[in-house]
Amino acid sequence: MEPELNIDTAETFEEAMFLIGRNNYDYVISDIRLSGVLGEEGFDILTHIKEYKPRTKVIIITSYDSPAVMQKAYSLGADLYFEKPVSANVLLEALKNV
Repeated sequence: MEPELNIDTAETFEEAMFLIGRNNYDYVISDIRLSGVLGEEGFDILTHIKEYKPRTKVIIITSYDSPAVMQKAYSLGADLYFEKPVSANVLLEALKNV
């Protein structure tokens, strides 16, 4: 039997930060870019979570194909990092194992 998952979604950085401030999550999955081509708000979300809610596991996803971006994500405390496209099945399996 699969565990039950309750999921909240946010489309903007502000909405994500509001939800993170209001709720306690076991996991947060965030894209690096939330506001356009040059945005890197996902790193801000990651940094905030690791400072204020360190038990929350963070999975970063991105369409950047860069070892430097991956290194930055892990250096900021990402628990996992995936490059797009990443399937829902891969994410579900990651949630089971992180």
